[in-house]
Amino acid sequence: MFDVTLSDINFAYDHNVVLKDISMTITKGDFVAVVGPNGAGKSTMLKVMAGLIKPSCGHVRIGDKDISMARVQGLIGYVPQNYGKNVLGFPATVTEVVSLGLTLGASAGPRQNHQAAKHIINHMLELVGADALRDRRIGELSGGQQQRVMVAMALASNPELLLLDEPTSGIDYEASARIYDLLGTLNKNLGITVVMVSHDIDKAISSANKVACINKGLCFYGSTKEFDATHAQARHLWYYTG
Repeated sequence: MFDVTLSDINFAYDHNVVLKDISMTITKGDFVAVVGPNGAGKSTMLKVMAGLIKPSCGHVRIGDKDISMARVQGLIGYVPQNYGKNVLGFPATVTEVVSLGLTLGASAGPRQNHQAAKHIINHMLELVGADALRDRRIGELSGGQQQRVMVAMALASNPELLLLDEPTSGIDYEASARIYDLLGTLNKNLGITVVMVSHDIDKAISSANKVACINKGLCFYGSTKEFDATHAQARHLWYYTG
């Protein structure tokens, strides 16, 4: 397990600045809720951390590894926003979707045999409570079930860092609660570092131990207790762009 360090991250689309001077260290085993207004750069920051886009300047490291190397080695699991909805028409079973996660990192070696792959997939599905869905088509599942499968896929490479962009978006209250419970269990029992973007500030900070408040720059980074005491009730100071 390694700390995750963001150093002076800047990002812009053409001349539109999205992230400005973001620096923070996420301690191994943390559960960080990333909050802020729409258009604040939260999803962009997650993509930078996932190694999917390069910052204009600055860098991200997991331990002593550059983010690009960490991504190749399967140290990062990433669940993008509404990914389940994008595969509604995809004619694949849950087992086949989760197997896509094996194409990353150490799990993807050419020596991996069918039995080993099957064991990993079954274990991931059991871990997220979706083992009874293994033969179902992904498009037949509810939103909450799809999110569990997406988490299982992200976990298949045995990552150190799990990044999730609005994992409860578009799903009902009970399914959302189960997703939060699942992420808390993965974080506490397996020690996986979790960084989750969420629009539901109250639920997010009740699950996390740290909060990063983003509005292009880093408005706050610290414990949930400190955030609740100093920022949660003063959202007009940071949440709205005006």
